[in-house]
Amino acid sequence: MTSSIEVSGADGESIVYDGATVTKFKHQGKLETARNPASTYREIRIKERTSLFGKPRDPREFEVLLAMSSIMSLTVDEAGRSEIERLAAVLDEQRSGG
Repeated sequence: MTSSIEVSGADGESIVYDGATVTKFKHQGKLETARNPASTYREIRIKERTSLFGKPRDPREFEVLLAMSSIMSLTVDEAGRSEIERLAAVLDEQRSGG
């Protein structure tokens, strides 16, 4: 089984996968705002944030929506995006029974 995955986002928010649940935290992990069983995973959507004129921001930022029994959102940088994609792969594999 995969070890835990923690994705840190903007403003002290994070999403943590521990193998059984996915949890969203605020305030540098001091406040748990949502906890969902990993089995309720549906999809992850990643959209790049752009400036007012449609150009990518510098540094690049991505809005993430994680749909489970509740919907979690997070804004991440490029490193966070790669961790979110890793989390999506693990959840997809778990959902397909792999």
